[in-house]
Amino acid sequence: MFDNSLGSVRRGLPTLAIAGVLVAVSATSGATAAFVITGNDIKNGTITSKDIKNETLKSKDVKDGTLRTKDLKASTVDDLKGATGPAGAPGVSGYQLINASVPIAADAGATVEATCPAGKKVLSAAAHMTASFDGTAVDIDAGTTKATAKAWNYETTADTLSLDLICANVS
Repeated sequence: MFDNSLGSVRRGLPTLAIAGVLVAVSATSGATAAFVITGNDIKNGTITSKDIKNETLKSKDVKDGTLRTKDLKASTVDDLKGATGPAGAPGVSGYQLINASVPIAADAGATVEATCPAGKKVLSAAAHMTASFDGTAVDIDAGTTKATAKAWNYETTADTLSLDLICANVS
């Protein structure tokens, strides 16, 4: 009976040894897996630039449209600038305001004309009467170098009809 018992123990020892090795291997593997951190383990918004190793982020890690020039080195921003383009067409220069005025008697009409200096053209013209709100009419000539204003003074007192031109060099 004792021999039979020892025989059972001898046959069970290899099984116990294999089971012990499996337990040790699984315990070691479990310990290693405990140190793996996934995105699910990290709370949103908690990773900062101190947590990221320099030179590890790639273009695919940055969302399109999120970088601004202030996020880049000055030399990189300079590299983004292209060559200077050709000069644009000449524009407007030499603005000058020209004013002309004439007295206008009570219950009478008047005309005033103003001309831009040589080489300049009329950009805008406006007329007004200084003491009343009676209407005025302005005509800019086809050559755009002068304008004419006309008005009728419906008031019982004399007034002044003024014409203002904005003239400039136009290329």
